[in-house]
Amino acid sequence: MSTQTRARRPATPSRITRAGEVLDLVRRGQASTTGQIADELGLARSTITDRIDVLLDSGLVHQSEPDPAMSTGRGRPTAHLSFNPAAGTALAAQLGISGVRLAVTDLSGVIEVSEVVDISLDDGVEAVLGMVTDGFQRLLADRGIDTGSVHGIGIGIPAPVELRAHQPANSPRQWTPEAVRDQLLDWLDVPVFVDHDVNLLAFGEHCARADDPEVLLCLKVGTVIGCGVVVNGRVVRGTSQLAGEIGHTRVHDSDVPCNCGNVGCLNAIASGGALAAQLTATGIDAPDARAVAQLARSGQVDAGRAVREAGRQIGEALASTVNLLNPAVISLWGYLAEAEEQLLGGIGESIARLAQPGPAHALSIEPALMGQDAGIYGAAMTVIEHALQPASVDAHLLAARQL
Repeated sequence: MSTQTRARRPATPSRITRAGEVLDLVRRGQASTTGQIADELGLARSTITDRIDVLLDSGLVHQSEPDPAMSTGRGRPTAHLSFNPAAGTALAAQLGISGVRLAVTDLSGVIEVSEVVDISLDDGVEAVLGMVTDGFQRLLADRGIDTGSVHGIGIGIPAPVELRAHQPANSPRQWTPEAVRDQLLDWLDVPVFVDHDVNLLAFGEHCARADDPEVLLCLKVGTVIGCGVVVNGRVVRGTSQLAGEIGHTRVHDSDVPCNCGNVGCLNAIASGGALAAQLTATGIDAPDARAVAQLARSGQVDAGRAVREAGRQIGEALASTVNLLNPAVISLWGYLAEAEEQLLGGIGESIARLAQPGPAHALSIEPALMGQDAGIYGAAMTVIEHALQPASVDAHLLAARQL
């Protein structure tokens, strides 16, 4: 589709103000013409035209050529605006115990290029994030993208108790969100968003869904277990930023030690890491959570039973949460979720038995809509929602004019 161009005056700060609001209406599909935008914002059409000119110059929007066939006979046909997601880039990463998933996305969260890099958190913050930034540079170079187009970096990291278990004794930096943010800022001076991986998983699932559930839970069932919570489109992090630590819920009649220092935690008996250890002790070759899921899917009886029992235990821990929050969806992400039949069956069985009928009946338990990309999509969308909020857009446009 061609674009309409015309001579434009240099933008001044006053002509940039509220351009971000114009973009927001266009991006969310609430308005696409000068008249519609003027009506929505209660501004004169000439004022809206000035803001549209600035957005066209920035590349953040496209304007179609007026279609004569759409003319009403009462003046010139109307041109329509559309958001241009190719106008910028977001960098996203999801850091796991033994690997990191990296991605470069456009401004709608579409992944342009991604890769998985094998790492170990035991190597420390500096070494691991050095590999992360090297990976980002490699991906950007592969796509011919300049760092000047990057609007921000989003990165999901494991929960604090898991990070503490992988803290090298001789490392000058601790595994903390602040240390991760500082090192990424040392590499590239753009907004950096560091959050627990389960929070970004849940936010990514929320953004990907068309039904916009009021309450959504995203359960990570991999080497460890965690849960992200989204209510009315906002991630619930808790007073101490530790909401969702369901993996450290005490399981009845269990005294298995957990790496948090307690005994009987759900992580210690029902996580992928715990199941791998249990099966390995019986002589079955199950080195990790992915191997457990593959064995269960292939029909290996002991692995299938272990995953289903883990599902029952997870469902028991979730049942009170279902009563409390009445979620519409519990989305499952992680290697154990690949054993869908056994894991979902076990979780559903316990929730049906222990949760109240009303909340249980309204609940859908399903694999993550975004699959393995849920975390990096959530990280990218965190960057994008910040970068494209009206105040950020105005500031970005003003800074660009002052260069």
